[in-house]
Amino acid sequence: MKGKRPFTGIVLERMLQIINSVVLILLVACYAATEIPPADFWPLAFITMGYPIILALTVAFTIYWILRRNWWLFLNIAVLVYRWDVTQATVQLRQGIAATDSTDGIKVMTFNVRLFDYYNWSRNKETRHWTYDFLFNQQPNILCIQEFYHDNTGYFPTIDTLMIVNSIKHAHTENYVTKLNRKQLWGMATLTSYPIIEKGRLNFEGTFGNLGIYTDLLINDDTVRVYNVHLQSIRLSKEGYEILDQLVEKQELEDMGQGRLLANQMIDAFVKRGQQADLIAEHMAACPYPIILCGDFNDVPSSYAYQRLAKGMKDSFRESGSGYGNTYVRFPFFRIDNILHGTAFTTTDHTVHPYQLSDHFAVSAILHRTEQP
Repeated sequence: MKGKRPFTGIVLERMLQIINSVVLILLVACYAATEIPPADFWPLAFITMGYPIILALTVAFTIYWILRRNWWLFLNIAVLVYRWDVTQATVQLRQGIAATDSTDGIKVMTFNVRLFDYYNWSRNKETRHWTYDFLFNQQPNILCIQEFYHDNTGYFPTIDTLMIVNSIKHAHTENYVTKLNRKQLWGMATLTSYPIIEKGRLNFEGTFGNLGIYTDLLINDDTVRVYNVHLQSIRLSKEGYEILDQLVEKQELEDMGQGRLLANQMIDAFVKRGQQADLIAEHMAACPYPIILCGDFNDVPSSYAYQRLAKGMKDSFRESGSGYGNTYVRFPFFRIDNILHGTAFTTTDHTVHPYQLSDHFAVSAILHRTEQP
């Protein structure tokens, strides 16, 4: 006669099922966040920032139920598979892929250089020169830079310096603020080895330090449009970063007022990024050329902003990246810098360069044409 299960075992299993249910609800909330603009319901944007943890918990529960031979495993697998694309955009389990011959490809790089350490945040006066050296060694064909800085007086001649790179012959630069004096450039730059035949900018309302620009390049007798975008930043003060560090380290907040201010800044950024992503996506939809989209999205792959921009596009990380591909120095799971492209290209050699020259890591990939016009 089969013995009855101990009461404590039944209680434990019920508790685990309840916790598993909460995790699955949060996972579904993350999926909903990819479709619902933050302007309509911003709380979902906070939940989706924890997607890597929610994903890890779901996988852990799935393995547990497999070992227990419990039907809950099917529920977990069903919810995971429902939006497997979000998982693939967050983590790739493949090993690092060996570098390929890039002579027939287009080397694309995106890098938020944090003004080339103009204010000496790194407390190292050599950081700017190390950044130049890094770019010289990489030799990208298309280089999209966010938080670019150049001084026309000769004090900080970034454009002149980067033009020494053999692969860089043409530049499209735009100031974040159109009325800024002509002696200084604070903004965006797309530098390239290919001729520029057209260029423009996408202004974001209600912000002064974020922008989108587009550059039409002539590549092998074909016109390709490159979008370089820097979506809404949270604009944290030194105190704001200290609060974030406390949260990451699970410390008790010393100033609840500052915590509320941080939350409000994040809500404002979520909403604006969603609106900016809508604007860019609509502009891309009207583009008659093959598209390459690079930039600092300031949001994770499970966010509305990323999913809006990635719809109908390929992601170099999904095609040839590995691990979490994190690009933000402060947080180990945040992949907020991206190289996306249309179906006219495939990607190899997606690389996150682990050099702390900024608060972002540089990202590069080799793009190969798959079809001719």
